[in-house]
Amino acid sequence: MGEAKRRRELDLTYRKKRGNIEKSNRFTFLLPITKTSISKYPYMGVVTMALGAIIFLVSGGFNTIK
Repeated sequence: MGEAKRRRELDLTYRKKRGNIEKSNRFTFLLPITKTSISKYPYMGVVTMALGAIIFLVSGGFNTIK
């Protein structure tokens, strides 16, 4: 017996959807990064900047800038 049929027979309400990210909670509309995920992982910004610096230095660094 499926969950929807069981809920209908017992006169229960429908199950609410989880994982709905409010648009106001997002930093940008393209990325699924929310303010709550940043508060859970405060080092995320530092790690992102470190990866960007490593990629910049590996690709040539300041030698390519004239």
